[in-house]
Amino acid sequence: MFRLDARSGAAALALAATLALTASLGASCAGAPAAQRGAAACPPLCPQPAPPPNAAPPGPVVPGTPGEAPAFDPERLTLVLDDPRLAQVQKLVEQEAYAGAAAAMAQALSAPLSPADAAAFRYQLGRLRALAGDPVGAAKEYDAAAAAGGPLADHARFAAADLLARAGQPDAALERARAVASDVAIADELDRIVAGALADKGDIEGAAARWRAYLSRSGPASTWVPEALRFARALLRHPSEDHAEEAIRVARRVIDEAPGGAGAGEAKEIQDQALSTLPFARRKPFLDLGPADLLARARALLASRQDKEALAVTDALIALPEAQAPSAFACDAFAARGEALGRLRRRAEAADLFGTAIERCGPAAPAAASAAPAAAGVAPAVAGASTPVAGASTPVASAAPAAPAAPAPRRPETLYNAGRASLRVDRHAEAAARFALLEKEYPDHRLADDARYLGARALFGLGDQAQFVQLLTAMPDDYPSGDMVADGLFELALFEMERGDWAGAVRPLERALDRFPHERAYHAAGRLPYYLGRAHIETGSPDKGKALLEQVIRDYPLSFYMALSHARLADVDPAAAQRALSAALERDASAPYTELRSPLFAQPAFTRAVELARQGEAKLARRELDLLGVGGKTAPREVMWASAFLLARAGALPQSYSILRTAMAAPAAVELAGEWVDHYPVGRWRGAWELAYPRPFSGLVTAETKRSAIPEALAYAIMREESAFDPRVASPAQAFGLMQLIVPTAKRVAKPLGLPWSADALKRPEVNIALGCRYLSELRGQFSDNPLLAIPAYNAGSGAPKRWIGERPSQSFDLWVERIPYEETRLYTKRVLTSLAVYELLYAGAQPGEALRTPLPASPAARSAVANAAP
Repeated sequence: MFRLDARSGAAALALAATLALTASLGASCAGAPAAQRGAAACPPLCPQPAPPPNAAPPGPVVPGTPGEAPAFDPERLTLVLDDPRLAQVQKLVEQEAYAGAAAAMAQALSAPLSPADAAAFRYQLGRLRALAGDPVGAAKEYDAAAAAGGPLADHARFAAADLLARAGQPDAALERARAVASDVAIADELDRIVAGALADKGDIEGAAARWRAYLSRSGPASTWVPEALRFARALLRHPSEDHAEEAIRVARRVIDEAPGGAGAGEAKEIQDQALSTLPFARRKPFLDLGPADLLARARALLASRQDKEALAVTDALIALPEAQAPSAFACDAFAARGEALGRLRRRAEAADLFGTAIERCGPAAPAAASAAPAAAGVAPAVAGASTPVAGASTPVASAAPAAPAAPAPRRPETLYNAGRASLRVDRHAEAAARFALLEKEYPDHRLADDARYLGARALFGLGDQAQFVQLLTAMPDDYPSGDMVADGLFELALFEMERGDWAGAVRPLERALDRFPHERAYHAAGRLPYYLGRAHIETGSPDKGKALLEQVIRDYPLSFYMALSHARLADVDPAAAQRALSAALERDASAPYTELRSPLFAQPAFTRAVELARQGEAKLARRELDLLGVGGKTAPREVMWASAFLLARAGALPQSYSILRTAMAAPAAVELAGEWVDHYPVGRWRGAWELAYPRPFSGLVTAETKRSAIPEALAYAIMREESAFDPRVASPAQAFGLMQLIVPTAKRVAKPLGLPWSADALKRPEVNIALGCRYLSELRGQFSDNPLLAIPAYNAGSGAPKRWIGERPSQSFDLWVERIPYEETRLYTKRVLTSLAVYELLYAGAQPGEALRTPLPASPAARSAVANAAP
């Protein structure tokens, strides 16, 4: 079994003999002749011959027979510090006593070692000396590791160059940097090291060339922002007008593009200092930006989530003469302002502003307007751009000066965003008009079917149920390739189910299921057969309904709708629910599993990634894996899986988990998720689920969930969703740590417990988990008749679910979740309930837990109260 546990607050992995992903490798006797593989006499894990004394253990890449790709066997992956000879080193590392660990490692190196072990130990000693604050001593060890050769020789040279540059030894740094091969992933970081070293030597022109090359490549803000500031400061230390201008441009990139404005304060100081050195003629262009530059600034600020700053720039943008008449520039300027207003929750203003943006985008081209399909079913009162719409607070279009010959390129996107802005403030007539205009003018645009779906919902908000039904019923015919058709038909069925017309829901559900027989996205997996099954039960066809519920249990393991299917089937036929689950588990316990084989496992980049993972260098390992397509998600699924194992084994749970989470979230990534999410976590499939649903910080979680009297599975489900197990993550809303607590909530919960509650404290797992579990316990206490309501309460606050229960006291839980008004909370609830089902079945035994015993009413107490009050 593949387990993820905590070791002194850091993720560690224990691999037991029943590791699911490697059971197939063992069963095939990896390394045995092909004819013998799969033989019944072969034990699940073929014993490996004992290595000779001081020999390196066999690696996780198992060579194939001639013509066969190598296999990846994660059970053969061992960390350097897991070597029994380094037990004392590992103990000191866990205590963060790095100086002592380095001394113990040096002692271990004095014993006889194989060349491979000597190189690996020496590299690790370099890491430990660096962590202990001895850069020169660390560089010396890295030099020795490089001299020993092996897959990490170039990484050792790079590390030595970086350390020596930081230690003020530029010549030595440059010597090591020049020796690094160009084909290692880290090579693109050499520009940063060389630039700094050249600058220290006074060669600002040489340094500038390398910094420009480095900053021209995209990378995380945590690396490019400090280097940009360093570059700009170096330019100012060598005064010239050209240097001042470049320093301004570099500083402005930080100001505009750094996420959340990171480093903006220092960058503004650099900019002001550089501006002060320029004569007026060269300063003026930086002070008086042209229209294109202002628009680019606004877009960059929006992209970096600096919404207030973006709004300020759009103040100047929309005042320009170029923005007063329809044009592509004016369209984009007003659209940018509308986006900024919406993000700042000035939503009514955003909806108003988008009306002007539509005007500035100009009219549709005549050819596009005439191409609208007659079957669109859009009422004339809503479709016409110049026809007033009752209840719309802003006209969709009005007389505009000097219309351009052609519409702005972004007019369809502007119409779509305008409609959404109107929906957010419940201006349904206005929203319907804007969406209808998009459909009419751009019937073949990628957003046309989205506009149909949202436009129908806007009409429903107006009370126009006939138009709502007409538009959604025609959607499959009008948009045969539309990716929103399933949602449109489901929305139509949902309308019928909510008003109790289950027979009316059958037809749209059948049409959707016929066209989309196996939805894969987490929020929709199994929803069509689930609701169709429920509709058959409600309309007097229980056998058909039960068969569909059993199909969901069988085909959509541990999804949100599988949990609902199990609970509903158990309500009408408990034995059938148990049989369906048991049969699915039994089927998958012996289901065949494909070995992880790929020719890419023989590539030098993968070999380096393995060795870096063994050293605990997860970030560097990930960069090597990205050379194989992991970052771009173009790598074969076998490589993606192996990469997830490597990163998890190196202690990088968030990075490992992100590979798998992406696979579950979007249809485009189905290939990676494809096999394992279609099987229950038993037999050879269990390891995949354990990798995707790990249990880091297990000691803390077990203790705190017992103390707070909440299910351990719930704590992990919330943690997985909130932070992806990254203890130091902070959200834009200033929520911190594993369970994403905001300071006011943490302060209130922490005081009775005598725990700290600052932002820094919330990044400590022992504090965050304790407070998060206690807060979950409080929420569950407020919803004692259905503790699962604590999940949407955790996301939206406890008042929101209480209000929604008050509005829909008799509604069933399934429909209640579908109608959670906040999209974020609705999807969050589905994701967490999915994770809860997995953690319960995976780690708490085969008996159904809370997720598979979901209460049928959203609030049994509220439903009972309504029933008792009825005459």
